Amino acid sequence: MLWHGRGPATPLLGILVLSVTGCETPPRSPGERADGSIVRMSDDFEFDAPSDAWTFRTPTLWRITSEGERRFLQMAFPPQRPLLPGIRRPQEYALYNRFEFRSFSLACYMRIDRDPQVRGRDACIIFGRQDNTHFYYVHLSNVSDALHNNIIRVDGETRESLLPADEQRRPAITDRQWHRVDLVRDVDSGSIRVWVDLDLATPQEPPLFEVTDRTYEWGFVGLASFDDHASFGRFGIDGQARSPATPAFTDGTP
Repeated sequence: MLWHGRGPATPLLGILVLSVTGCETPPRSPGERADGSIVRMSDDFEFDAPSDAWTFRTPTLWRITSEGERRFLQMAFPPQRPLLPGIRRPQEYALYNRFEFRSFSLACYMRIDRDPQVRGRDACIIFGRQDNTHFYYVHLSNVSDALHNNIIRVDGETRESLLPADEQRRPAITDRQWHRVDLVRDVDSGSIRVWVDLDLATPQEPPLFEVTDRTYEWGFVGLASFDDHASFGRFGIDGQARSPATPAFTDGTP
């Protein structure tokens, strides 16, 4: 089900609760803002084809499929092709095009379908996307280093790890199983936090990644990978949103 709802515009700092039928409202901090209403949306990928709420770099690589009762959006293995020009960044992605988001809670289920023995295989969440070379992405992988298993800011001709170089962190996804990923962003404080397989019974669990950055305020969110085969299920966002001034666009189908 894809659903939109507007409510009072309040900063949003809690973990999103995903139910079988969609998204429920997470805890919020008091206060109001005038520059964005709260939008709650979820997509359970229940139809045979992706909703037009998604803009794909290469539409033919994406499909909705199912395993048992689980339905999900799957990205096929990208073909051999030239890398996108400029700074290295996710090569294939799907952007949620209805809104740009500011502070938000996002939750989705993610599976990296490539062989777990392949070093550096990945899946990503894009957010704060301004254009093709200005955005953040959360990189989840079976390797942890300066550019893998990290929060990255792409800034024109450069990309920068936002996590300290000496920070020790466990690899996020080392198998071919489904994992719940939570991303909570508070633009006012600059906080960006990420959990993988958070136990909702203990919401005080420390995040896997936590950084502070305010470079990009508003932007599109999306699902992505560099050059791997990945699946995404039950996607939801609750946060400050606005209608985009220009449509979501991609690097174009090669």
